[in-house]
This record gives sequence, structure tokens and C-alpha cells, in this order.
Amino acid sequence: MEREHLGAEMPEPDLVATPDDSRFSEAQLDAAMALLDLPSDAPRRLSGLLAEARRSDPELPYLVALLAVHAASPPVGTAYRQGEQQLLFAVDDGTELVDPEFGGADLIVGTALLDAVGMAADRSEGPDARRAPPPPDTGRTDPAAPRDTPDRPRKELRP
Repeated sequence: MEREHLGAEMPEPDLVATPDDSRFSEAQLDAAMALLDLPSDAPRRLSGLLAEARRSDPELPYLVALLAVHAASPPVGTAYRQGEQQLLFAVDDGTELVDPEFGGADLIVGTALLDAVGMAADRSEGPDARRAPPPPDTGRTDPAAPRDTPDRPRKELRP
């Protein structure tokens, strides 16, 4: 195949390594993740998590708040596809956050356990493997049509 049919040749891009401008250190990320490693049966309020984070590092509450807000819309589909066993979530129940640095909702933050066995079965058997079986064949062509029974004859509607 000739090159002219494919269009002009694309130049190689100049890639430059970006500097590590992360606001939080690895130690802070580890501390925040440890703080948010909650038992599945014991969710906590964001206000309590922020207060605990503040006691260990004055910058840590910002990271905890960021992770908690991100957990308000957890990537369930991604966790499912990757076979994760748990997922951090956050729910707003209408309680106002009382905190010296943050405002908004005092989210309930918790860990949801995911069905790793079921997810693995879905991945290995395919998407249709766990569907419910079809309903039994009743012999009727229209399942919404009324049935004729001896004690309930079919009614005809006329204009």
C-alpha cells in the first residue's frame, strides 16, 4: 500500500516528563488511606475523620476531605471489572458539617464489601451467565392477554 493513501506522516511528539508537583507526600497518602480503611460495619462521619486527621498532620484533613468527596460517586463499575473486594463510599444524609476549615455536608463515609466470587464468575462465564432463566412457556402468544378461565370469562371491549 502506498503512503499517499494513508495521509501525511505524523511527526513524533516531544514528550517531557512532568515534575512531581503533588501536594501530598506518600506518607500522607498512606496515613489518609489508613484512616479511611474502615470496617464494613462501622461507617464514620466526615467530621470525625477530619478531626482525627488534624491531630496527626495539619495538611491531612485536606486529603481526607478530597478522598471522601471522591467516594460520594464511587467507581463501582471499575471496581467490579478489576475484581476489587471493597469500595470506599460516602453518602449525604442532610447533616451539615461543622468544621473550622470545611463546610458542606457531614458525609457518612464507609466501606462496601463487593461480591468478589460473583464478580469472578461473571467475568469467567460471560455477561449472560447470571441472568434469570426465562419464564415458563404458557402457550399464549401475548403474555399480557387475559386468560380464559371457567370462573372468569374473557371480556370484550367495544366502542
